[in-house]
Amino acid sequence: MRPFLRWSLFTFCLAVFMGAMLWISARTLDLEEQRRRTAEDAEVQEKMRLALWRMDSLAGALLIRENARPAWHYQTFYAPDDVFTGKNQAIPKGQVLMPSPLLGNMPDLVQLHFELLQNDTAVCSPQAPAGNDRDIATNWYAITAQLAQGTVRLAALDMLLKRHPEIQRWPLVTEAAAPSSEMVVTRQALSSRNLSGDVTAAAPPGINDHPAQLYNNRREQEQRSDLLTQNIVGEKLEAAKTPLRKTALSEKTMSAAPPILAQKDEMKPGLAAPSASPAEAMSPAPASAAAEPPANPNSLSRMNQATAKPVRPTLAGDLRTMWLEGELLLLRRASLEGRQRLQGVWLDWPKLRERLLETVRDLLPSATLQPVSPDAAGLDAGALVTLPVRLLPGAVPVSAAGLGSPLKPALVIAWACLFAAALAIAFVLQRAIVLSERRGAFVSAVTHELRTPLTTFQLYSEMLADDMVPDAAKRREYLNTLCTESTRLTHLVENVLAYSRIERGRTAARQETLRLADLMRRIEPRLRQRAREVDMQVTFISPDDADDVMLKVDPLAVEQILFNLTDNACKYAAPACTRRVIEVHITALPRQVEFRVCDHGPGLSAMQLKKLFQPFAKSATEAAHSAPGVGLGLALCRRLARELSGTLELESNTGGACFCLTLPRPISRV
Repeated sequence: MRPFLRWSLFTFCLAVFMGAMLWISARTLDLEEQRRRTAEDAEVQEKMRLALWRMDSLAGALLIRENARPAWHYQTFYAPDDVFTGKNQAIPKGQVLMPSPLLGNMPDLVQLHFELLQNDTAVCSPQAPAGNDRDIATNWYAITAQLAQGTVRLAALDMLLKRHPEIQRWPLVTEAAAPSSEMVVTRQALSSRNLSGDVTAAAPPGINDHPAQLYNNRREQEQRSDLLTQNIVGEKLEAAKTPLRKTALSEKTMSAAPPILAQKDEMKPGLAAPSASPAEAMSPAPASAAAEPPANPNSLSRMNQATAKPVRPTLAGDLRTMWLEGELLLLRRASLEGRQRLQGVWLDWPKLRERLLETVRDLLPSATLQPVSPDAAGLDAGALVTLPVRLLPGAVPVSAAGLGSPLKPALVIAWACLFAAALAIAFVLQRAIVLSERRGAFVSAVTHELRTPLTTFQLYSEMLADDMVPDAAKRREYLNTLCTESTRLTHLVENVLAYSRIERGRTAARQETLRLADLMRRIEPRLRQRAREVDMQVTFISPDDADDVMLKVDPLAVEQILFNLTDNACKYAAPACTRRVIEVHITALPRQVEFRVCDHGPGLSAMQLKKLFQPFAKSATEAAHSAPGVGLGLALCRRLARELSGTLELESNTGGACFCLTLPRPISRV
């Protein structure tokens, strides 16, 4: 097959394999990129979920705290229920005022608490009292600085609410379960319901929706239940001592109690009154003044001797969020003392935002919060549950370990193997083509080299056989020519056979230990004879201690190397040499012996230097227009030198060629 076809087939196969590898690599990288993106998205979603949970926990604690505040905390001073003197005398509601826990106290993350009465345009706040309430707060609590700050904030809030009058249309608190104003609630009915323990069932709608409000109401109910239980127990003990007094007390109680309670002669703790309205249990029971002093100083039974005044329930809805001009408000409707009012909390959004972001700084360093409408927050997966705020994660750092994959190194190794295989195949193919060309050139050169001697043999042998050369001198000349040509053929065949044996690794180990002088005496006659054929001389320059230098070599191999070098000098240097002398310098060194074969010819050309030690480098054309030979001599000499653990190099090419053969010297002297 021609080299062009071989290279074309190699290129086509390489292109097919490269295309397949490119497709596989592209698909693999695409799958790896999808896996990496999936891992990154999962990590980002996990960080988002954890960040939202942290933020909702913080905001949820804030909302629970504010939802747990009863409606009367929004008043600067309020009239408490069940206030008594040290002599167990009840103080009527309205004669004692208690300061709101919010007075002078600005809770964390809150700018102001406020309320707006129904059909009233003035907004008020327990942190910014006005009129008589302000005088009391200033004189008795010394919180002037806090009041001034609250006043400034209240003014700003008032302007904000006036620009948005639509908040007056906030949904009213439901009163479906609230009692009518005509219903009369007695202490006995309230105590029996409290003692039954059914607090949750008696809560009005809208209150039980939030755990904080339920907890607050349950605590108030339990306190009232403990107090009223003590009253009932005291009454029973007193009645047991004085039957007459018990009868009178029973008559008073039955006359004031609802019908369903009047049927009971005795009240036991834990017994529920099912006919009471749900709002009655949650309504704060106002204290009423008793005219009759108690028979027992340790008893508060006089509270049960009078009928309480009609009580309006205190109702409060859940806080809902609203954005007004970038300010975050918590609003709810409440019913207090029979009047609807809008209560709210003005949150410190910049501080709250910073606090929220600080909790997720380790997860999302560049996260931001974006306000959204409350309706849209429920449909947004990235929004908080407790606040109408969307979390924007920004640049989320992902772990380097999630990006690592063994696929990319595997692809790099696969591509490296593919390129290595392609280079190896190309190298083998190129060497095969070159070797094929050299062998073709060798066959041509050998054919040319064999044709001339064979033609000479045939011509001279026929002439001598037919007695066509009667002159004895001529006949001797023809015979010498036949000997010369036979020697030439023998040398050619020996070189080819020796190179073939070396290529097959079948060199015979015929090494001998002998003196350097003996080796040279075996080689000199053949070298001198070859030089005389071209009218040249061989000069040997040996060391003085040549008889003491010992070598362990193959004498035939050394002889063939030196003979080939001398033969090349006779063929290439003899026609144009300045001195017809071939010098053989022998140098004995401690570890090696050097043989230098130098001539005084024109040297080697640049083209010859490139193919100096290459086998089969001479084509038939070059063999026809140059000295006889097939271009195998120097290649054979280098291979023989390596077989002897030595080297053969061109040492000089100026003023003639000089080759140096170096052989190891394991034994220095005898």
